[in-house]
Amino acid sequence: MSTSITYNPKTAALLVIDMQECFRSDATEIIPNVQSIIKTCHEKNLPIFWTQHGHRNLEFDGGALGRWWGDRMIKWGSDEWKILKELQPFISRSQTSLDTLDFVIKSKTRYDAFYKTELSSLLISLGIETLIISGVRTNLCCETTARRGFDKNYNIVFLKDATATENQKMHEATLLNMEYGWAKIATADEVIEWISHIVYTF
Repeated sequence: MSTSITYNPKTAALLVIDMQECFRSDATEIIPNVQSIIKTCHEKNLPIFWTQHGHRNLEFDGGALGRWWGDRMIKWGSDEWKILKELQPFISRSQTSLDTLDFVIKSKTRYDAFYKTELSSLLISLGIETLIISGVRTNLCCETTARRGFDKNYNIVFLKDATATENQKMHEATLLNMEYGWAKIATADEVIEWISHIVYTF
């Protein structure tokens, strides 16, 4: 599906969705690509939103999602809830540097990263128009968040080699649907090239 949308990298933000120890088996292969795009966003001072999915009490914050997955859901604050150790240096750097715009969303309890979190208000406050989607799982949280973002009138760029899920068939099904009606599909290298040419003038 072709589109005439003009994507402005100056008003883009990267979403790093649920790159947590719980999903290590899904995420391992895409870690280098996620690291590379985070590095470029830091260099160009583009906002990055990290999400951590977790539940304090499934009876109260699990809803239908909790009933579906049961005791397989991530407990808030557990070792499985933590961001992958390979990405920790990027978070540590952002928390000690005034040159980066990193936000860690720790209140995510649904596939949709917008659901009862501060994500929407932060994006509005920063004047964001385009969301770059990375993380896991492609067909669950990444896809749902992309669709929700689209319905909130954001342009969506979906990274095909910086998102991952349990198997390639499910991954490709999401990419097919995203490309048809919701998102521009791109590689990490393509997006890095796109945002690398940002020049701010004052």
